[in-house]
Amino acid sequence: MDSGESCRESGQAAVEAALIMPLMVFMTLGIIQLTMIQHAKLMTEYAAYQAARAGIVWNGNNERMHDAAIVALLPTMGRTDKASELLLTWAKHQAYDTAMRSLAWTATRVRPPASFNGSNLFGVIRVDTINPAYFTPIDTIWKLRTGANWQELDFDGADSFPEVPALEDNIRKFFNLPEPDDSETVYRKATRLTIRLRYWYEMRVPFANWVIFTSWYASNARVALYGAIDRPTLSKSNMLNKTSNVSALQFRARGMDHERGYNTLYAPEMWVLWGLANGSIPLVSDLVGKRYFLPLTATHTMRMQSNFHRKWILHLNPDWGL
Repeated sequence: MDSGESCRESGQAAVEAALIMPLMVFMTLGIIQLTMIQHAKLMTEYAAYQAARAGIVWNGNNERMHDAAIVALLPTMGRTDKASELLLTWAKHQAYDTAMRSLAWTATRVRPPASFNGSNLFGVIRVDTINPAYFTPIDTIWKLRTGANWQELDFDGADSFPEVPALEDNIRKFFNLPEPDDSETVYRKATRLTIRLRYWYEMRVPFANWVIFTSWYASNARVALYGAIDRPTLSKSNMLNKTSNVSALQFRARGMDHERGYNTLYAPEMWVLWGLANGSIPLVSDLVGKRYFLPLTATHTMRMQSNFHRKWILHLNPDWGL
């Protein structure tokens, strides 16, 4: 093999490496980010369990559930292997939580309240109590005029009246089991605590975070993306397009709804996420640059081990369709 042929082969190898190397780097970054998202999803499910566990022993206290969820999710926000690192990660969460609550989530009337009995619902973590939803059926269940005014439900038996024990004598059903009545079943369903947890997970792997966020946002908006992976566009184009053009995506977002409870995302909340990802929020983007967040959710149900207190009913308005 002469020197000329060797040089040609070396040049060919260099060109091939130059073509393949960026794709391999992009794939590696994507795999790393998707793995981190999956880990965060598993931690979100664990946090929902911990929140529900706190709720069943704390009378459905949303604030205690929120605290339990924070502790469970701290490993996804930073180091927790030492007391000093744990404190730093906790402080980081508090700073993020304060910053997230200050954003313009209130662009629509249809939304959760900003806070609930001391537990904020606009921060990094939101705990939504789905069941019990509200106590308006109590009067029907117990056939008692005072039922709707009870401040708690006894968790361990449908034949117990924690506030007015003497009323047991007025109920025949629980002392005559063959009598057909669904009241006991309805009551026992009311003593099951069901919560949904939403976590704003920040993606931190460069390039991959932007690609995944843009793809997810377009999917939610039901819009197809065209062009190159690093230069997506909404108009049909080949991969030779020179610039990205996805700005029209922002207000096409639909949000993520549920049959029961508050929606995971309302459309205006998605608009805020878009502003964070594209650095278009005044002052905030100037200070922190572009940030990419995905909403991770998990639902968990447990039987109450303490009396559920009426004051922790999160959904009082039947208009929510619960």
